[in-house]
Amino acid sequence: MAQETDQNIFIMFDRLRDSLKQIIFDQDKAIDEVVDAFIHMAYKPVDTTPKVIFTFLGPASVGKKSLARALTSHLEEYAAFKQFDMEQFTDPESGAQLLSQRLTSDGAQEGELTGFIKEHPQSIVLFDSIEKADNQLQLGLYNLLTRGEEENGIDCSGVIVIFTSSLGCGFFKDRKYQEAFKENKLRAQALVMDALSKERKAVYDTVQSAIAPKLLAAMARNFIILFNSLSLDTLVRIGGESLSAHSRQFADVSGMKVEYHDFDRIATLLTLSFSPDISVNRLKQKLPDLVLGRITGFVRDRRKYPEHIICRISKQADIFLEKICQDKETLLTRLYKKNETVDISWKETLRGQKLTCAIHKAELKRLPPASEFFRELLPMVEFSTMGFKDIAGNKSTKRNLKQIVKILREPGLLKKFSIDMPKGMLLYGPSGVGKTMLAKAFARETERPFVYVSRSDLFDPGYIRNAYVKAREFAPSLVFLDGIDVKGLIEGVYTSMPDDQLILELDVLSGDPEDSVFTIATAQNKADVSPRIIAPNRIDMFVEVPELDRDARRFFIEKILEKPNDGNINVERVIRYISGMSGYDLQRIGKEASLYAIRNDLDCITEDILIEEINIIKYGYKLEKKRIRNLEQDLKITAYHEAGHAALSHLLLPDIKIEQVTIAPRLKSMGFISYSMEDFPGNISKDEVFDNICVLLGGRMASIRKFGSKGIDTGASNDLEVATHQAYAAVASLGMDEEIGYVHTDTLSQNVSKQIYLTKVEERVSHWMKEASIKAETLIEKHWEKVEQLASILIRQEIVDGAELEKIMKGLKES
Repeated sequence: MAQETDQNIFIMFDRLRDSLKQIIFDQDKAIDEVVDAFIHMAYKPVDTTPKVIFTFLGPASVGKKSLARALTSHLEEYAAFKQFDMEQFTDPESGAQLLSQRLTSDGAQEGELTGFIKEHPQSIVLFDSIEKADNQLQLGLYNLLTRGEEENGIDCSGVIVIFTSSLGCGFFKDRKYQEAFKENKLRAQALVMDALSKERKAVYDTVQSAIAPKLLAAMARNFIILFNSLSLDTLVRIGGESLSAHSRQFADVSGMKVEYHDFDRIATLLTLSFSPDISVNRLKQKLPDLVLGRITGFVRDRRKYPEHIICRISKQADIFLEKICQDKETLLTRLYKKNETVDISWKETLRGQKLTCAIHKAELKRLPPASEFFRELLPMVEFSTMGFKDIAGNKSTKRNLKQIVKILREPGLLKKFSIDMPKGMLLYGPSGVGKTMLAKAFARETERPFVYVSRSDLFDPGYIRNAYVKAREFAPSLVFLDGIDVKGLIEGVYTSMPDDQLILELDVLSGDPEDSVFTIATAQNKADVSPRIIAPNRIDMFVEVPELDRDARRFFIEKILEKPNDGNINVERVIRYISGMSGYDLQRIGKEASLYAIRNDLDCITEDILIEEINIIKYGYKLEKKRIRNLEQDLKITAYHEAGHAALSHLLLPDIKIEQVTIAPRLKSMGFISYSMEDFPGNISKDEVFDNICVLLGGRMASIRKFGSKGIDTGASNDLEVATHQAYAAVASLGMDEEIGYVHTDTLSQNVSKQIYLTKVEERVSHWMKEASIKAETLIEKHWEKVEQLASILIRQEIVDGAELEKIMKGLKES
């Protein structure tokens, strides 16, 4: 008899299982878990309050609420059902509406939940999106549902409680997690609950756990039911059923017969047009409109009333569908990760009383990212359209980046050498050299989507966390942290970005190539980046981005030449002038030159306009002559000063090309010599240091040679400062002095005693400056004719460019 009873229980629950699977599509595993839980309770009754807690976890609109309602219709003893949408209970005051008596105009009124349970002690209560409820309310639910009647005055022992949540959807999609779930369900559920315990939500100015820990613990002790994303076939079935039902209703009301040729393929294309993120509810409501809306639109516009409507797809659309569905199981995931949809276009043809509506063309289309104005949609997943070929110059940097691209695209190479997938790379270099562009081009070359984080968002741990959650959902992917050496105010203190959350995210990244999330970070100075971030097995690959090279500068100038110009611009000359300028400044040149032409009613840009705008950006605007006291005398002194610099530079530093010599007074100087930055050597000898000091002193020597004591003015202050510093460095730090020798005296003064070598260093710095002065004075005297020639030209025309200077100094040699 007992065996017969046991069999009856199994038969009863198998019928329940089969019935639920007829109603709920594509969630067989979830249904099996729920029914197995009921069998477990039937064989092992436990006196608990409530009777049982189910937690339904999974993406939105996959059948969680539908299964809860279906249980009510199939379990006779639990016919009473109540659903609470927890989005309506996001503040502490809303809890009273559910849990306690309220005073109304009609007197005291029971809370919605407590009143329902008292009236229906055996019932199913659904709390939809429990994570959205206020945490105090969550604790109130926990206390009400888990304590006995003697404590609460309400008996919940006969209540089946169902919580639903979409938290952790990205985690469920992880391939490793899916494998773990197959191998060890209990371990997989523990991983899920651990992931949920780390979920956070913002409440006004505070950050709280998404689900109160006590309530989460109660969920973990009961049954965790995981719902998977719906397959394409299931979505097509849902959309197709809605289309069929609406078509029948349309035909009944309008009297027009609607016929579909190859209905399933039409329904498939229409369903795919809702990608990349297909909502079941939207699919049910809107898919029929794609067809029936076109029919009603045609009738409205043409004033024709066909009796027979045929819907079909063209050969092109059919071939497209066949091709895109070759790997149907991964199609929705691919569309989601690439933010693509299927774009369809229609063609209507009316012949007599027969209207043919054909899906004329179908193609993949990448959608733009969501608007950055809606912060709740951030961080966004982006797809770069810029590759390395779109960036001029930077040959060495691009070569290094291509090598890293190869590693990410061919992970088999790592297995060969038993190396884990790298987690991140730091691009560092001066401002305006193209780090951001190179990072986005890197994303394009790896064919990975990326999540972009910059500025104040780097200081928001929650935003960093969301960036990595989103990136894992789209893996293999990239996270782009732009400017991680940025400083900001935190509680009134000017400090670096907090790194705890970033380090946590880096440490838990998967080493599996298919789940890889690679981090690209940029910084101006590697030394300003937290050592913890760039530690081994975190962001431990480094690529330096140097100043813009000649090819990169040429690219900017050629862009400027696309604007109206007089056709006489010497590109090579302008390229020399812009050495050392950042990308930001180079972009300004063309705009400022254009504005100058517009303001002065000119038809085009000239070379003189370009060079003047370059000088303005580099050195400031020219000063009005009326603002300068003793203008003529000052210009003469400046002319001889700069001529002295130029002559000695040509003699002693011939490899460093001069762009221009000018005495046009500007905000930053009365005159100057500009050099081609790309010619400066990275490593210089003792002789070169000494010669550079001579060049710096040459200006004052020329002024004194011409004007005597009047030539000793403030114009040489910066020259003297730089020359003295270089002499000190040579003596104290670089081991270039014959008497002190190879001793780094700065180390001794800092770590032993400030008095060590102090007097000797002072003596030797003074000696270097004296010897350089003598040499500079001697050379100025010897080549005075060239100095005077250049000075007179400068007085006459204010500026001499590098090519003209070469001609003036031709034949000038140091004996």
